[in-house]
Amino acid sequence: MGLIFSTIGIDIMNISEREKNKFHIIDIKGKINRLKDSVNLKSVFNALLVKGIRNIALNLKNVTYLDSGALNVIIYTFNSLAKEKGTLVLIAPNDYVRDVLEVVGLNKIVKIYSTEEDFENDKETG
Repeated sequence: MGLIFSTIGIDIMNISEREKNKFHIIDIKGKINRLKDSVNLKSVFNALLVKGIRNIALNLKNVTYLDSGALNVIIYTFNSLAKEKGTLVLIAPNDYVRDVLEVVGLNKIVKIYSTEEDFENDKETG
């Protein structure tokens, strides 16, 4: 019982945003494992779409876990941007997150960069 209580509140999802070249980067930290997290993330994406932002990079470097709700939001965002001739890329997922993305086949439709440096050095994103 003590172990369960000691982990409550750790790795809660936090989101920050920044601009880099022609991309709006969303930095996520923690776990994306609650319905509330997916709803919040989707609302961030929707707000960017309303503002006319069409190139979004999702920095997953500090994401420790994502669930099916998070995957649905990523797919939703990819599809929404594709309809507007926009781009979604993913940056620096850890091995676990990359494995999840590959199991569901997201790596076949969304460009995944191993590091932010790789993202910055790509002629299409830089």
